[in-house]
Amino acid sequence: MDQIWRLKHFLAVAEVGSVQGAARTLNISQPALSKSLRLLEEHLRTTLFDRSARGVVLTPMGEAFYRRAREIQSEWDRSLIELGATRDGAQGELRIGVGPTYAVVFMRRVLARLARDYPNLRVSVRMGVGALLIPALQAGEISLYAGGLGTFDDHPGEGLDELFLYDQSNCIVASKDSALSARDKVEARDLAAHPWVMLSYDSIAMEQIGRLFRSAGMTPPQSTVSTQSLNLALELVRHDGFLTSLPHPLVHPDINPELCPLNVNGYEWTIASGVTYRSSMRSLAPVKTMLAMLKEDIARLGLT
Repeated sequence: MDQIWRLKHFLAVAEVGSVQGAARTLNISQPALSKSLRLLEEHLRTTLFDRSARGVVLTPMGEAFYRRAREIQSEWDRSLIELGATRDGAQGELRIGVGPTYAVVFMRRVLARLARDYPNLRVSVRMGVGALLIPALQAGEISLYAGGLGTFDDHPGEGLDELFLYDQSNCIVASKDSALSARDKVEARDLAAHPWVMLSYDSIAMEQIGRLFRSAGMTPPQSTVSTQSLNLALELVRHDGFLTSLPHPLVHPDINPELCPLNVNGYEWTIASGVTYRSSMRSLAPVKTMLAMLKEDIARLGLT
């Protein structure tokens, strides 16, 4: 059991890059964490970190051990959830990654349900896009990612499965108060005079907007604001006359009633959306609950 805790300590230091920062994350003292790492290295009879005043970096042996340690940690968490569920409700830690659309549209209800049904379970949520979180899933840092599919050329990889949930269409969006929202059809020239906020992580949208304007013989609009913050983008559209591109679920009347999807000629594109997860998590009750709720909400919002 001591080695499991030392494994957790090792992973925290490897990810944070410093013993001091990891100690704060783990809520233990720095001397206690340093001792734990030293005992782990003695147990393994190898040096896992190169230490300097600037922090720590993994040695080649540390890099190899990190990959294996992530697999062990994932299997340990899965075992705790599975065994605990047969006794007094799932326990342990479920690490998930969530894309921006899922975070806003679906996850509040899902997480509230998990907290109610599995009070002994700790759910750790990382926010981000697939380009960042799929590698974390492959490395074992998380066990499930809800967001865009199709990141892989063929198959998600050994030990991973994909579950398609719906085709996510995308649209150009204005405030309900905008004059554009009253038009049955909107052309590229109608959009040119408005300020734009672009979500810097949405490279597909930026490509599609550029294509829309070039096909009309126009120069694509310059981003007045470029941001990673979906909340900031939504506020600029709601209150300050900005336009942006968003997935359709974000402009559903139940989610953002102040926004209006525009019917723009030449701006129609979709991506597959769903869940990518470690195959070993498929049978776990909290994962089954999460997937069932996602399917229910997708049907309720008319996205299927």
